[in-house]
Amino acid sequence: MDEIPYIPQYKLTIAYDGTAYSGWQRQPDPVMTVQRVVEKAVGEILNHPLGISGASRTDAGVHAWGQVATFRAPIDMTPDRLRMAVNSRLPRDVLIREISEVPQKFDVTRAVRKRYRYVIWRSQDRPLFNRSFVYHYWQELEISRMQAACKYFVGRKDFIAFRGRQDDRQTTVRNIYHCDIHQRGPLVIMSVEGDGFLYHMVRTMAGTLLEIGRGRLPPEQVSVALQSGRRIDAGPCAPAAGLCLMWIRF
Repeated sequence: MDEIPYIPQYKLTIAYDGTAYSGWQRQPDPVMTVQRVVEKAVGEILNHPLGISGASRTDAGVHAWGQVATFRAPIDMTPDRLRMAVNSRLPRDVLIREISEVPQKFDVTRAVRKRYRYVIWRSQDRPLFNRSFVYHYWQELEISRMQAACKYFVGRKDFIAFRGRQDDRQTTVRNIYHCDIHQRGPLVIMSVEGDGFLYHMVRTMAGTLLEIGRGRLPPEQVSVALQSGRRIDAGPCAPAAGLCLMWIRF
């Protein structure tokens, strides 16, 4: 029996401004996604088409600093030279931060922890230089109420009330290890870490916290929504621009 040839596996750490893209996941032509442009750039450098697999399916308009993807292919250059070559073919809003060879058993779909950040620009004046990466919210917010609400998200809980309609995953139970919100000047920053997230989950968490910070809902409303499982008991889904995938651990 012929031996199966060894094909190395490489891991990419990718940053992108998701404003112009219909999310990470490859979609039929002519829909532009981040996965599509990265596959095209890598394929051009290696001189043959290839597919890459991503760790997280970010939504349309969502950004990333630490998206992770893998591909298998023999290459005749160092990973860092490949990284520079691929970056030369990518648009200005996508950047490969690192490429490294990983063991054959590494599975990019087996992430154990992810961190997202949602950023709100709380000011009467609209944001200028960072306008693509924040949600402009001009109403007053009581941060202490939002901080009190964050603690209800932490733990192993059913987040069905915080998922989007298009989410078809079988289980809606997730572990949230950390959830916090703080203000730095006009920036109000929510950070959340968990073993996984449902479609629109973080944005709905952010939208609920905004309703609480504005005084429309009590901090305990988070617990009410988690226990009832009803979407109507949670707040609205906040806009995509404020959300960024920070890192993924395996």
